[in-house]
Amino acid sequence: MKLNSMIKHVALYATLGVSMTLTFNSCDEEVLASLTTDDTVLALKEALTIGAKTASQNLGQDGGYLNDAAVRIGVPEEYKTFFELANTDAGKTFMTAIGAEAFDEEKFVSLINQAAETAAPEAADIFADAITGMTISDGENILFGANNAATQYLQDKTYDKLTVSFGSVVTNTFDQVSVSGFTLNDAWSKISTGYNKVASYKTSEKYSSAVMLALKLGLSAAGKSDIYEKIDAIQPVNTNLGEYVTGKALDGLFLKVADKEAGIRANAAERTSDLLQKVFGRLDK
Repeated sequence: MKLNSMIKHVALYATLGVSMTLTFNSCDEEVLASLTTDDTVLALKEALTIGAKTASQNLGQDGGYLNDAAVRIGVPEEYKTFFELANTDAGKTFMTAIGAEAFDEEKFVSLINQAAETAAPEAADIFADAITGMTISDGENILFGANNAATQYLQDKTYDKLTVSFGSVVTNTFDQVSVSGFTLNDAWSKISTGYNKVASYKTSEKYSSAVMLALKLGLSAAGKSDIYEKIDAIQPVNTNLGEYVTGKALDGLFLKVADKEAGIRANAAERTSDLLQKVFGRLDK
């Protein structure tokens, strides 16, 4: 007896005041009878493992992060003003005057995405360990939850641990990736040093007000006076680039794991094992 038919019978018997005992089925009574709570949990873990492997493989390719707008890693928010300044003639003149070096923004973005791409292939095993050790307390609610319910559960339960384990892999790539002879560590040293020189110029007696006025006038003439206002407001920072790239790389991995989970939920062809077919097949009715 199919589920819709059974629901109708229950409603009819309830109206008539007839008492009855039922075992609810999902796709099929025999299939459901053979499934256990453990099967549901195992299927969820299998789906997450497949998603993690797929995500790490795809993002680990050349351009896997850089060429995917959904996961592309940009410059840290607090450094955007620095790069805006370095992209103006007046800004370049000002930075030269205070001894702050610039670095090409696109090259830096390429480097941080390369670092994530180099680390991504190792994410599959790190994720697999986290998934294996994860206790899923309510598999049924996750199975019948949102399209990313299992991925969100994994993220909630393991994110901090993954940040540590994957973070060491990411930071090890900073001397491996390079653009124009600069490793990511080289580039970051130039950028962070230059930024903090720009940020602290207001309090330094070494730089005259004439230099600052020249910057303001130069930016105004170029129609970019808003950059001067941003520069005037910034403070020295000590961004941990390892934490930043690790966090963004993990966010991208989880996003792609969620995409794979949604595919398994919606498309029977993506359920590549009998267990996935049986458990996720319950969503088809």
